Amino acid sequence: EDQDEFCHANSLFFAAPQKPGNKKKAGAFVADDDATAADPDLEGHLSSPSKYITSNTWPRSRKGRELKKKAARPYMHSVEIKRLEGDHPLVGQLGLFAAKTFQQFDIVGEYCGQVFDSEGGGHYATYLEDRARKYALGVDAASEGNESRFINHYKGIQDEPNVIFKIAYVEELPRVMVVCTRDIEKGEEFLLSYSDEYVQEYLGI
Repeated sequence: EDQDEFCHANSLFFAAPQKPGNKKKAGAFVADDDATAADPDLEGHLSSPSKYITSNTWPRSRKGRELKKKAARPYMHSVEIKRLEGDHPLVGQLGLFAAKTFQQFDIVGEYCGQVFDSEGGGHYATYLEDRARKYALGVDAASEGNESRFINHYKGIQDEPNVIFKIAYVEELPRVMVVCTRDIEKGEEFLLSYSDEYVQEYLGI
């Protein structure tokens, strides 16, 4: 309920939709009457209001399509999937490694997979929403995913993980981002802390 109030309050700082019957030209700003009455300074603040959007907008032109195509990345950059060798505890399996130096708080990429409800998920599943939320959604990269599905559990490899999963909302929907918790050198393996439930069920640690 508190979040709904915050969202409504924040929305007052953006251009409000035109009301039926308003004769102002299309796209003209129409202030929220209740908001400006409660805060006379608000209308002045919104003299040049911004339209509220949930994702970047690209120019609707050939040039815009070219820009979008040029900016697109079909694969995660600066990472490398490697077969684990030598004295690695998961020798013979795969891991994900840094192909450049990453800084603390850098976003490595998004953990992608198939979205499922509370009934589902397996070896490559993680929460897509706050796990404390009833019937929280999850995402499973078992049958489809990207490079991030090869990030291993840190125990037995390093003293602590160097990346974490953080949920962010993009285009109104939840996404799982892989975020660096410290600087990561080129050639270093990305490592997560899997949930206790996962570790007990699948790793037996």
